[in-house]
Amino acid sequence: MIAILILSSALATVPAGQEPARDALIREATEWLLNGEDLPRDLDERLMRLPPSDRIEALVFLRRSGMLIGPAWSAERLLAPAKNMETPK
Repeated sequence: MIAILILSSALATVPAGQEPARDALIREATEWLLNGEDLPRDLDERLMRLPPSDRIEALVFLRRSGMLIGPAWSAERLLAPAKNMETPK
């Protein structure tokens, strides 16, 4: 729990619009945890938008914080390229 608070304070020093997507997701997850909220339904989509290295870091954070329980992700899914979820024009 102390690690979560330290991480959230470290992330608070970066302007919200300039932080990497991984850090933004971890900051959001910290807020969910501290507010007693559940993970959003689109979490898998959000994770798949991240590059594999960032996705793994975010998943490790969510697992270690106790927020993410359930089946493990396969290696193929962990290492899949980031999906571009832009809306078509």
